[in-house]
Amino acid sequence: MRAEAPLGSTSTGNSGRPKIEKDVWFLLFVVGTAFMASRYDFQLSTLALPQFQQAFGYDDQTSVLIGTLAKSGAIPAVMLTLMADRIGRKPLFLMAILGFSASALLTALAQNPVMLASGLFLTRLFTMVDELLAVVLLAEAAPPQARAWMLGLLALLGASGDGVALVAYGTFADQPDAWRWMYAAGAVPALLSIIWRLALPESAAFVAASRAKQADPFALIRAHRQPVILIGIAYFLFWLPISPALSYNSQYLQSVAKWAPSQVALVSFAAGLIGLAGTFLGGRLADRFGRKPVALIATLICVIGLSGVYLNSSQFGLVGASLSMGYMAWFAASVALRATMTELIPTKARATVAGTSEIGASSGAIVGGSLVAFLIPILGGLGYALIAIMPLVVLALIAIAFLPETKGRVLVEGEQVDDSKA
Repeated sequence: MRAEAPLGSTSTGNSGRPKIEKDVWFLLFVVGTAFMASRYDFQLSTLALPQFQQAFGYDDQTSVLIGTLAKSGAIPAVMLTLMADRIGRKPLFLMAILGFSASALLTALAQNPVMLASGLFLTRLFTMVDELLAVVLLAEAAPPQARAWMLGLLALLGASGDGVALVAYGTFADQPDAWRWMYAAGAVPALLSIIWRLALPESAAFVAASRAKQADPFALIRAHRQPVILIGIAYFLFWLPISPALSYNSQYLQSVAKWAPSQVALVSFAAGLIGLAGTFLGGRLADRFGRKPVALIATLICVIGLSGVYLNSSQFGLVGASLSMGYMAWFAASVALRATMTELIPTKARATVAGTSEIGASSGAIVGGSLVAFLIPILGGLGYALIAIMPLVVLALIAIAFLPETKGRVLVEGEQVDDSKA
């Protein structure tokens, strides 16, 4: 009797490229649609910062602090994600879908800055759980020769959620309280949770690990603590300058450069479409040349591109070109770093590592946002504060250089993670 192929099993065709099975493509569709919904909510939370500010009457510094508080929702998300290595990926993934749908409604109904900040905080908490588990589910199913490319496709689906948010924002942001119903639309995924519950399989790698009674995930992390610590530091330093630059370009262009919401949405949408090439390019290059060189080069290009937005805000074309370059490099760097993160240690602890890595990423975003808020009154404006923290990317490049190279690792039970490849 022929044995059934496990999820993610592949064969190699005459062209030498791995054949990706239908069940992996279906898994990409299922987790990708949820990822798309979570990215819609997150993108809207950054685009609508000026509208939040107008609705509740606070200044730029308070706006940055509220945005930073919202990002801190990713830290408790880590604690929830750790449960996925014990109870499974599927139940937690579905719970988070319901959670961010309810949080979107809370944000839409906000009556004061405290209620707004609470809604944004909870939305980030649950969207982060979904984003982390989507990456883990797909990484465990995809073949090693195409894993970074598949993660790039997941990023593409997520970016389509960003695109929907940009189109809706550019079309309706000028209308009074339009941000409320745009946020309420984020509750729609709750209606799809029944379909996802039936269609989404549990990770075959997690099931195999559970049956094999593999070592406790925390014991595995302790055994591989050096690479885990390194990826956490790399994520912290990567997001320290980049997160504020990505998060506050809408607020800067509207409140400082006096752009209209439709102009911000147009340039962001066009730059995002061009930048999506980074998901394909970054994934393919990372599968061919390695995760580390792609992450290094893309991170440097990303900071250069994003800096251009704040140095040339009066010139529409230059802002578009700079933002396109920044987005493309950001997508490429994110794909390479995500591939590295999922390949560091065996399956039983993979969601735990995703969570602990997010501690570094979220902490970097929080510290970066706090630095910007601190520097605004000292340097005389949001743009100056954002530019001032960009040189910190040098620290991120050093941290990435010390990461082990994980290209080609096979994510199956019984695997031995060999850091001698680094």
